This record gives sequence, C-alpha cells and structure tokens, in this order.
Amino acid sequence: MKTFKDLEFKKHKFSKGIQASLELKPNVFISVVAGEGMYSTSKAGVRAKASKPEDVSTFEVAIINENLEPDQQQWDVSGWQSREDIDKIMLKWSK
Repeated sequence: MKTFKDLEFKKHKFSKGIQASLELKPNVFISVVAGEGMYSTSKAGVRAKASKPEDVSTFEVAIINENLEPDQQQWDVSGWQSREDIDKIMLKWSK
C-alpha cells in the first residue's frame, strides 16, 4: 500500500509552497500541497509559506478521479490533513 512516505514533494508551480501527486490506482491520483494561501500549517504559520515537507504539520489534499466524466468530477479539497489522515485517504482510494 502507498503511504505519505511515497510522496515526492517539489516546489509548487504557482505559490510559495510544495506539491506532490501520486497515482493510487489507474487514473486515480492524490494531490498534496502546502504553503502560502493553502489549507495547511507550516513552521511559518497557518496558510503560510513552506519549502519542505519536514516543516509542515498539516496539508491540503485532493483526489482526482480521471475515470469519471469531466462533468462528474468533484474537485473538493480537504484542508489541514495530518500525515496519518493522508495515509487513511490513500488507503481508502487505493482499494
């Protein structure tokens, strides 16, 4: 089973933050971000910049299910998710 530790974080493309995504099963992806303006907590504060995952205590998470038609996609995000919360989300969507 894939866990938070399998995520490879990179600098976020558009903000002062970090991002990672991982395919959990065919065409189902998890996106995990943290940083300025995002629903996350870093050493710099709530919704503040983040440069590495070690400095982050909670993250913003989204599931992208490309098996659904575009009009059925739900782009809801879950904010302030701990590493343990993310492991549970990954387990749920990996089945």
